[in-house]
Amino acid sequence: MTATTQAVTRAFIAAQTGRLLMFHAGAVAHPTTNRAVIYVAAGGTGKTTLTQQLGSMYRYLTDETVGVDDQHRILPYPKPLSIRISGRPHKVETSPEDLHLLPATSPASVARIVLLDRSDSYPADHVEVEPTGLFDAIMALTPQTSALSALDAGLHRLAALIDATGSVLTVRYREAASLRPLIANLIGDPE
Repeated sequence: MTATTQAVTRAFIAAQTGRLLMFHAGAVAHPTTNRAVIYVAAGGTGKTTLTQQLGSMYRYLTDETVGVDDQHRILPYPKPLSIRISGRPHKVETSPEDLHLLPATSPASVARIVLLDRSDSYPADHVEVEPTGLFDAIMALTPQTSALSALDAGLHRLAALIDATGSVLTVRYREAASLRPLIANLIGDPE
């Protein structure tokens, strides 16, 4: 199933090349306001774990490729989550329904972009949030985009998204559950 999911993701990226600003990221949206947070990080650094933590309270948009249109809306891509299970050589594809994630019913508006910096070396309850300047944010986000150079005025669209949603936040943390208060602060408490 992993190969199928990867093939579908590659097809999604190919179909949206030149149309959407695409991040290697996860995203969830508030169930009432539909305001969303995008959390960007390299592969294997905690996006899926964070999605599992947040997706039962917020609407699950994706945990792999976040596509943002020129009106700063995220188009849902609710793919199965690729979960590492101890003792298994490969990730296991698990449906959002099996994980009890709330489904996204429509595009969501981007409220904020967060750069994740997860490390086991941080204390368990450690959460450090640092606003990131525009240049540094673009430098950090660019390697985590897909087909940015194929997007007309791609860097300008990225800068416009950052300007519209507030400075990108770099978040250093160890445990995904410790980010719940931050997400509630950024897009609202879902309860």
